[in-house]
Amino acid sequence: MGKIKQGILGSFSGQVGTVVGSSWKGIAYMRGKAQHVKNPRTAGQTYHRDAIKAVTMALRPITSTLRLTFAEYAKKMSAFNKAVSVNYKEAIVNQDGTPVVDYSKLILSQGTLSSFKHLMIEDMNGDGFYYVSSIVDVIDEEGTYPEFDSLIIFICDVADNVWFSAIIKEHFHVGETIEFTGGMPLSNEKEYLAFACTYDPATGKVSNPIADVMAMGG
Repeated sequence: MGKIKQGILGSFSGQVGTVVGSSWKGIAYMRGKAQHVKNPRTAGQTYHRDAIKAVTMALRPITSTLRLTFAEYAKKMSAFNKAVSVNYKEAIVNQDGTPVVDYSKLILSQGTLSSFKHLMIEDMNGDGFYYVSSIVDVIDEEGTYPEFDSLIIFICDVADNVWFSAIIKEHFHVGETIEFTGGMPLSNEKEYLAFACTYDPATGKVSNPIADVMAMGG
């Protein structure tokens, strides 16, 4: 039996006829009672479930960082689920009827901060990374290079789905080189993909992905 709260126009919990009342994160909502599906394993349904699973497994190693990089647009869902939703649309390709994640198409941030276009992440000595942003077409109105508060980077060993992510909380200007240590040494014998966005620790906001990011061994 359903229970109505706050009067006839208020929220309710439980089932009333074919309507189910519940709440999520303090938000009251109603939904229709799930209908029996005669064939829950049609080709389309199976493909959809497999695609969601593929994206989830690909992104799971960087869950904690995605909670930052999708927080701004995660409305009525978790930031990680927002990342899965975005990449279900952007990064799934159909290979002979099987959904496969195209890592090169992954979107790992959504935000409103400004950013720049090019970033190189290079492993100089096998135990750390250096990143170099080298771009000349991002210049402010005074003719100087803009300053950014912080940077979030991701590096992925695609073959093994091994990820490294880092938040570099250091002010920098475009064209500067910043050294940081820790993470995954880069081998010239393996394929890596790199992703990055600018980040403001004070507000928690990020930028959309930096367009051109490269990771390479020294």
